[in-house]
Amino acid sequence: MLISFAAHNLEGRYPVPSRVTLAGVVALLALAAAPAEPVLEVGSRKQLFIDRTWIKDASGVELRMNPPAKAGLVLRGDRPWDAGWISGAGTVLEDGGRYRLWYTALPEVARFEDDRFRLCYAESNDGVRWRKPNLGLYEWRGSKANNILMETSIENAGGVFVDPKAPLTGRYKLLAILNRQFSPPEGNGLYVYQSPDGLHWTLHPKRVFPFVPDTVNMAFFDARLRKYVAYLRVWDPLRKVGRVETDDILAPWPYDRDARPSRTWNTDTPPPSREIPTAFGYDERDPAPSDHYTSAVVQYPWADNAYFMFPSAYLHYPPPPKSPYRNDGPLDIQLAVSRDGVRFERVERAPYIGLGPAGSGDGGSLYMYIGMLRRDGDIFQYYGGVEHTHGAYQGYSRISGVGGAFRVVQRLDGFVSVDAAMAGGAFHTPPLRFAGTRLAVNVDASAMGEVKIELQDQAGSPLSGFGFDACDPIHGNHLEQTVTWAGRSELGRLAGQSVRVAFHLRAVKLYAFQFLP
Repeated sequence: MLISFAAHNLEGRYPVPSRVTLAGVVALLALAAAPAEPVLEVGSRKQLFIDRTWIKDASGVELRMNPPAKAGLVLRGDRPWDAGWISGAGTVLEDGGRYRLWYTALPEVARFEDDRFRLCYAESNDGVRWRKPNLGLYEWRGSKANNILMETSIENAGGVFVDPKAPLTGRYKLLAILNRQFSPPEGNGLYVYQSPDGLHWTLHPKRVFPFVPDTVNMAFFDARLRKYVAYLRVWDPLRKVGRVETDDILAPWPYDRDARPSRTWNTDTPPPSREIPTAFGYDERDPAPSDHYTSAVVQYPWADNAYFMFPSAYLHYPPPPKSPYRNDGPLDIQLAVSRDGVRFERVERAPYIGLGPAGSGDGGSLYMYIGMLRRDGDIFQYYGGVEHTHGAYQGYSRISGVGGAFRVVQRLDGFVSVDAAMAGGAFHTPPLRFAGTRLAVNVDASAMGEVKIELQDQAGSPLSGFGFDACDPIHGNHLEQTVTWAGRSELGRLAGQSVRVAFHLRAVKLYAFQFLP
């Protein structure tokens, strides 16, 4: 049915023909009544395509997780005190031009329980070749000529971080689980060590968390929140990652004292369960029984509002007698993403770092070390890998030569991308306001691919001179490629206005965009 429409057509805001369908009138009325889409402030900060925040009205594109390239073993147990087992607990960070690595190790022993793990230290100038300095700090079998820092447990090398709020005496911090074996001053639980240099550590005597999260626990100062956040093992009822937020890392942390655990434990100091919020965990799409081990969360420093988690996905084998060992099964590393660090989701369930072939040294269990190092346009990450599955060490006649630290290389910003096939795809961003004079993209368009970009007003109409027809096509592989229209890149006159950025893609992986000075 057709109806006549008045010439003033909604106060002149929406041009319509003189005769329209009833459905068209309804659509126009809905458009007029819809609230204005919020304008997102991006300034000159880089924006990553890790979720659908920047993807609207998409066709022919999909988000893809991009695994890094394996680069091999970089740290093995080649000293008497670390020749037994290099664990999957570790931290890497850059400080003052030095690359630094903390790891836990066990000497050769007949059984896992016959000795204690020790926190050890290594350094590198390039992130590839690591040296173990003789620190002279810890006496092992009559000598201090070693790189040992202290006795510890297998879980306690993953929590090292630099605290920007602390005085120099406590600039480095380390989370540690202390039980009766280590004579904790206020009972079993989580404690914080402090250090001026990452080498000389002093235990802060206040227990910060009265539970024993039995894995690599970690914390850092969140630059966005201006608070400390910690990611801990919780059981609900299997392994998940919980999150604590606090203003003071050295004072007792908040938790729900009325929460009821989802399972019972035969111990006076259990791990946490529902006392803190869950940041990440298994769901009904994961195979049962399976859960996730360590978290290795990074607040990505080279872009805006991007957090990455690298949990080890653990598939449980049936218990004995169906399987030879209890608590056994393989683990590889997945990727989860977040804009706020509070809740993490997986773009894909495939491994971010997969198991190596049997006999390759990392064919059984993988655990991501915390932290990442940037080398120009590459991101170096490290993981602890062992040949055995989680519980199969129980069958070893001697603990010797187990595990090592492996390196992988990721493209800068390359963890997740918007992908379009050769058939092409398109999308646009929500309205945004920027600061700067030019637009750059991180993109791999290959030889046959192409990117074209259009700047639009908030209603979606192309801005004069910045349409797809004027855009100079982008080909090839670029970490930072300036976009031009008829040879011009200057956008200063648009800064501070509400605009949309629209993309036409063909055979492309698009990682990030940024407005630059």
